[in-house]
Amino acid sequence: MNIKEQILLHSTPVKEVKELDSNTFKNNYFNKQTLLIKGMAKNWEATQNWTLDFLLKQDGDNTIELLSGNFIQGDNSYRRDSFKGFLQKLSYAEINQEPFDDYLTTLNIFNFYPHLKKAVDFSLFENHTDINDITAWIGPAGTISGFHRDTGKNMYAQIKGKKMFIICSPKYDKHIYPSKKYINGGMASEVDINNFNKERHPLFESIHFESVILEPGDVLHVPSKWWHYVESLDTSISISNFGYSKAEMFGIKAIDYLHRRGFYKAKNCFCCN
Repeated sequence: MNIKEQILLHSTPVKEVKELDSNTFKNNYFNKQTLLIKGMAKNWEATQNWTLDFLLKQDGDNTIELLSGNFIQGDNSYRRDSFKGFLQKLSYAEINQEPFDDYLTTLNIFNFYPHLKKAVDFSLFENHTDINDITAWIGPAGTISGFHRDTGKNMYAQIKGKKMFIICSPKYDKHIYPSKKYINGGMASEVDINNFNKERHPLFESIHFESVILEPGDVLHVPSKWWHYVESLDTSISISNFGYSKAEMFGIKAIDYLHRRGFYKAKNCFCCN
């Protein structure tokens, strides 16, 4: 049973502001609550200039790993392609309105194209973090990342297209049925809202959700360990900045070290699908 529309109907909007200074962000919102900063990125070079065609015109190419479907709750695995080969297929599908399932997550795009880093400005967020990991998300309409949570705090900038978030607080941890499978830097939920099983997950429907639709130029703050479901409504380009304290990053690296050497949840993981 698909309960996405039911959740949206009973959800409350994420709080929205149009202007925000660094001190107010730090004192009132940073890692405390979700916040939509409407139009924060509207004047970024990325929002003004980035399209699939713009990225195709950048010099050089690289091997990437792609997903399809709902990787978080589905039985899925990565497959390899070239960055520009993927962009060409996605562009062709968009222009010709053909189905296309592959999408790209957590791409270290500024390692590929360092000169593009000046096209974004996360200083409002980076003033309050020790370590930052900035990655790109690119894919067609219908791309889904099922309910999961991240160890890092997240500033998520929408560059092209629209994207929907459904979010809930960590106080609902038990209601969202955390998966026992290992995922680097986060945790997945067992619940697939597009194929919901009420008998298996009876507490889930008692959760209070927030929701928001990001338009190009919008930036969303998702605190550490807040659960979220994400769906692209159009062909989409997004830039996500995960911010960490030094202790958080040390913990993530230590656990991943143990996992990859078979001492922690060996083969019970998303990376081994």
